[in-house]
Amino acid sequence: MNEHAGRHGTPRDPHTAVRRALLWWFQTPADAHVSINFAIDFRAARAYLAALEDGDGPRVTVQHLLVAAIGRTLQAHPLANAQVVSNRIVMRDRVGVAMPVNLLGHAGGSKRELGVAVVRDAGKQTLRQVAAATRTEVHTEREGQSTNRIVGALTRLAEAVPQPLFFRTMDAVERLNRLPPARERLFEALPVTTLLSNAGAPFAQQPGVLFRGGALSPPQRLAHVGTIWGVSTVQDEVVAVDGRPEVRPMLPLLMLFDHRLIDGVAAGRVALHFAAILQDPAGEFGADGRRPGG
Repeated sequence: MNEHAGRHGTPRDPHTAVRRALLWWFQTPADAHVSINFAIDFRAARAYLAALEDGDGPRVTVQHLLVAAIGRTLQAHPLANAQVVSNRIVMRDRVGVAMPVNLLGHAGGSKRELGVAVVRDAGKQTLRQVAAATRTEVHTEREGQSTNRIVGALTRLAEAVPQPLFFRTMDAVERLNRLPPARERLFEALPVTTLLSNAGAPFAQQPGVLFRGGALSPPQRLAHVGTIWGVSTVQDEVVAVDGRPEVRPMLPLLMLFDHRLIDGVAAGRVALHFAAILQDPAGEFGADGRRPGG
């Protein structure tokens, strides 16, 4: 199976012999997710964001750039964007990026401490469109309104019923989600295929302290994601450049991938594709951030 098939057409049936074996091997309670840590020189991305400040349109931040880069990367690597449901691989032609939103200190934090923002079709939108969509979602969540009716309904349910009843209700929803018609309706309402978290954001750069990443064993419930991306604050590090040590602004990253969907070689290509976008963002998004994805 060619993990680049999205560039040339619709992928073939992903259930190859290897994938079927891995689906069996990694059944619950096994954890199929593998984490890799790497860092990307952020000089070009920082300069690009500064150049976009002079243009028209919504302001583009590091978070917006990461969402758009993840969208373009997974659009080009469709198996990494697939979902595993009931031991079957379900291909998705849209990249939906979910992001936890801290609500503490905002109006929405009076009832709950965390919200969820979802950017739909992140692989096909322009960078400016991603920035506008992300900003709207985050603002709405922090004002105390859920931007997704499924998340909002589940939140209201958790607030209204005793915990044992909430658990039984969610178990019933999970069983219903295994049926193809219900699964597709849920995906239309909550089109999430990947997750971005700024897990290291509280670790502002301090002398003598470097963020190095972490690990996660994500639960396989409701909305399966093939990749999870964790980022930290850009930090100065000494790296080798043409055999000489130089101080560069480096973006630490954690990428988790589901081994049932892609193996280590394909995951490495996904990571390098993402890194290449951040090292030449104008080449991907255009000098003005208005070039749409394919």
